[in-house]
Amino acid sequence: MFWGLYRTPEPQRDWPAIRVALARCEEHTKMLDATLAQRPFLAGDTLSLADISVGTLMFRYFTLDIERPARPYVEAWYRSLEDRPAYRQNVMVPYDDLFGRLTF
Repeated sequence: MFWGLYRTPEPQRDWPAIRVALARCEEHTKMLDATLAQRPFLAGDTLSLADISVGTLMFRYFTLDIERPARPYVEAWYRSLEDRPAYRQNVMVPYDDLFGRLTF
């Protein structure tokens, strides 16, 4: 979804493929929400490599200009990551230079 929506210049975007990717993201965040409804972190009671791996993807997910279904447990979990200085410093970095622009 990120590559098709953000990295590809608008005139070249494959909207049917982007819509499929967005629908898959909705399903994946639904699964994440169900998991996080049972525990505070993906692998249990404490932060783990699972949270770090998924958390890096979720930064882009939450900063893209897209409609997102409400996922209260994912949103709370993500806020808990945002509260961590290491997450802010190492993951929440600008990615504007990745934006797809037409160049000639």
